[in-house]
Amino acid sequence: MTRRDLLGSLESNHPRLFLTSQRMKVMQAGSCDRNLAALKTSLLGQSDRLLGLEATEFRITGPRMLENCQRVLRRVATLALAFQISGSAKYLDRAKTELFTAADFPHWNPEHFLDTAELCTALAIGYDWLHDSISTSDRNRIREALLTKGLLPGLELQQKPAWWVAVRHNWNIVCNGGLAIGALALAPEEPELAAKILDTSLAKMPLALDAFGPDGAWDAGPHYWEYTAWYSALTSDALSTALGTDAGLSDRGGFHLAGLFPLHSRGSSGQYFNFADAEETVSARPVLFWLGKRFNLPSCIAENHRHLQLPRAAHPFDLVWYESLAEKVPALPTAVHFRGTEVVFMRSAWTDSDASFLAFKAGSGQSDHAHLDLGSFVFDVAGIRWAVDLGPDGYDLPGYWDSREEGGRWTYYRLNNRSHNTLVLNGRVQNWRAATVISRKNLYGPRYFAIADLTSAYAADAESVHRGAALLDDSGILIQDEIVWRPDRTDRALCWQLMTPAEIRLDGDKAVLSHCGRSLEARILSPQGARFSVAQAHRAPPQNPNMGYQQLALAHCESGTATCVAVTLSTRPSPLEVRPLSVW
Repeated sequence: MTRRDLLGSLESNHPRLFLTSQRMKVMQAGSCDRNLAALKTSLLGQSDRLLGLEATEFRITGPRMLENCQRVLRRVATLALAFQISGSAKYLDRAKTELFTAADFPHWNPEHFLDTAELCTALAIGYDWLHDSISTSDRNRIREALLTKGLLPGLELQQKPAWWVAVRHNWNIVCNGGLAIGALALAPEEPELAAKILDTSLAKMPLALDAFGPDGAWDAGPHYWEYTAWYSALTSDALSTALGTDAGLSDRGGFHLAGLFPLHSRGSSGQYFNFADAEETVSARPVLFWLGKRFNLPSCIAENHRHLQLPRAAHPFDLVWYESLAEKVPALPTAVHFRGTEVVFMRSAWTDSDASFLAFKAGSGQSDHAHLDLGSFVFDVAGIRWAVDLGPDGYDLPGYWDSREEGGRWTYYRLNNRSHNTLVLNGRVQNWRAATVISRKNLYGPRYFAIADLTSAYAADAESVHRGAALLDDSGILIQDEIVWRPDRTDRALCWQLMTPAEIRLDGDKAVLSHCGRSLEARILSPQGARFSVAQAHRAPPQNPNMGYQQLALAHCESGTATCVAVTLSTRPSPLEVRPLSVW
């Protein structure tokens, strides 16, 4: 079957997007599944609260109105699903108000097409889920807005093509996916338009889906993983429920393993390793239900259930994609390497909140949303994140997206290696063109470690740079760097750095970090005579001031041709011999 033949199998009845008869039967039944019952109660409670709120307004901030467009989608799906489950007209009427307000926006901001794509998805869901319960004039009003403000501008941009059509990151998935979902909603009325949009979306989305390969990680970090996986699943599911097939979309790249990436990214502190432009916050994500069901990953289903036990509002797709918790969930490995993205996660245990957790990365400065953070790490133990990644800065800062060699992006503290838990050589930022790898690892015990070849990141100053990161036990880690300096460089200064929220007390080659009633000792094993110092992380506006953080630093000027830096961090310090990385 060709892509253009797909519409021949289009489901004629509504709803045909996501809400299959089997899913509706599960949601509407008087289930003895207490978790499902709690989600229904949460959904109806949210819908009741929305009754007293004004509809989402049209507001552009900087170049985007993405937050408001996503709010429209969440509200429409919540209210429309509440109506489907309860049959109460109050939810139908409030959903129509939200839909009509968005339909009447002067435009859907196609210059920032993520906004348009989100509204295409929102109105497609409203049109489809409420189709048989609203009047012909109401349907026409929603359909006209979806067509003229979403699908027609989108088709024009697909055919140009716009820059986002064939990129290997989230813009491709969200923009082409939102258009595909909108096209499926209107396919009987606009078959030619729908066929053209679906043809392009199905041809181009695999380029970005393949970026999940080979192991399911995402170069832009866990939050952009969430956004990309969410729209990948939405699009695949919309195709499957409307057409009976997703045309192989979900079979691409490492998407079958993608559900495991956020699980391994979460440390024992409960926070993500928030590399690139990611935040630390972890929460329930309905896509974990979908991925768990689609690829037989019960640990994904269990993870979403774990987060849904916390006091937070259920997402409507937690109900649409609901999966019961299995009685027995296979244990995940405690150490794993996600190839391509070049991130390693190591932990002493999964179920102990006091366990040690070490996340360590190599990778590329040219990846989407990349920071110059090659060789950086985060460390959790005793329920605390001691070594942190500060995360992104403001997206509307001048030059934030200019990642050329002299671009403004690399001048910002949070985005270059001066703020990350890695090395600075001779005061320079890392080479933004560098592509670095995990060159060797042991993920099977008795001591986990990974070694990154960071040479290309520091090629201006060094002939070779290798960093090893080892999980010593359930209390500590070792970070060891081996640098061979370029013979034509007489300046051989390095700075080893660790960003922390802890209070720091210096004691020569030791430092005691204290936070939340717990303590951690940092100790310099090499070079001999080196001492710790403290640097302030504060930056003046318009950059983030980084309040509450400071940097533990080790500065060293080398007189020879090679340098070894070895530092341990532990809650239970013990003697350790420094061995070359070659014999790790």
